[in-house]
Amino acid sequence: MTAEPASLTNHPAPRRDQVSAFESVFGLLGGPGAWFAQLCAGYAMASWPCFPHEEHHILPEAGYAWTWAAIVAVSVVAIGISFAAFAVSRRTYKRVHLPDVGSGRTRFLALWGMVLGASFAVGTAMTLVAFFVLPRCAG
Repeated sequence: MTAEPASLTNHPAPRRDQVSAFESVFGLLGGPGAWFAQLCAGYAMASWPCFPHEEHHILPEAGYAWTWAAIVAVSVVAIGISFAAFAVSRRTYKRVHLPDVGSGRTRFLALWGMVLGASFAVGTAMTLVAFFVLPRCAG
């Protein structure tokens, strides 16, 4: 079953073949995925030194000083991945955007990839600020 070349020009996303599946998936899910990884890793590394057993410690347990640097490193990498997802989505949006055509799946995914990438970069940065501002074992 083949489509006529003339019918392909009327497709709502005529430049969809210029975008790979990786670009669409990474652009859309890169920011939320990076934030989720930062949330899980940050929670584990921030709470374990304070609650290693059944009792709560006022200060982190000895030998876990490396977790503070690891929290910052994971957060910075997550922010970088979120910005990269935003950049990929923005490049994709510019590539597939046609002023006279306002629809299309690739354009829709690129637009939401920009929104999610930027939003989750800001959210991840705010979480990193909270790690600096809030006392580590005070809860």
